Amino acid sequence: MVDFNNETTVGTPAVDVVRILILQRRADLFEAVEKYNKQSYQGQQADLSIVRARLKSLFLEIQAALKRRLKPDVYKELMQKIEQDDEEKIMEAIYFLNEHLDNMRLTRIDTKTQYDSTRVEIENKAKRL
Repeated sequence: MVDFNNETTVGTPAVDVVRILILQRRADLFEAVEKYNKQSYQGQQADLSIVRARLKSLFLEIQAALKRRLKPDVYKELMQKIEQDDEEKIMEAIYFLNEHLDNMRLTRIDTKTQYDSTRVEIENKAKRL
C-alpha cells in the first residue's frame, strides 16, 4: 500500500502511485476471491459481499480508463455484471478486468519480445543492424 505520509511518496510520479493503488486493489480482490473459494470448498455458505465490494473498488479505480477505451455497450454490460449478485457474472467481470489490466500492460509479465530465428533479416532491420 502507498504510504502517503512518507517523504519519498512526494517525489514519486503520480502515475506510479496510481499504478500501485490499482495493483493493491487487484490484490485485495484476489484475497477476497480466495477467501470466498476457501469457504465454498469447505462446504460453508460463502459470502460474495466482500468480493463484490472489492470488485467495485477496483472498477472505480480504473473506471475512467475503461469508459475511454471500451465501446459504450461493452462498458454498460460490464457495469451490469459488477452490480449482480451472481457468482458466474462476478467472475466474468473479474476475468474481463484482469484481461484489461494485462492489455494496459499493468499486470503483463511476459514483456520480452520473442526472437524469430527464421526471419533474421527482418529482425536485423527492426534492430537497425
